Amino acid sequence: MYEGNAVDLRMEKVIAADAIFDDETHHCQVFRYDIEEDYIYLQLKEDDLTAISLDAKYQCYISTKTETLYCTGVVKERYQCEHGNIMVFHIQNGFYSISEMNEPVKRK
Repeated sequence: MYEGNAVDLRMEKVIAADAIFDDETHHCQVFRYDIEEDYIYLQLKEDDLTAISLDAKYQCYISTKTETLYCTGVVKERYQCEHGNIMVFHIQNGFYSISEMNEPVKRK
């Protein structure tokens, strides 16, 4: 459904007490979207997969041809394979469409 779309991933807050907040925007691409489980498989376009924390909550912005979608969630898993650096992102609040007025609208 969103496969191939560009993604910006930003840390919202750290979960673990000893985790370090990362204010960088990480550039990804949707590799696969599992609508049943609310997982997005993201392909990280950067080399350092360990820059993505498993102990943090992230904001995920997906750019489609017609709109920008927003969701929050956590990275459940990260690994390297023949397709590159892959992250399993678990969506926690559903998708919101970001309108031109910057007000999120719940997407059903």
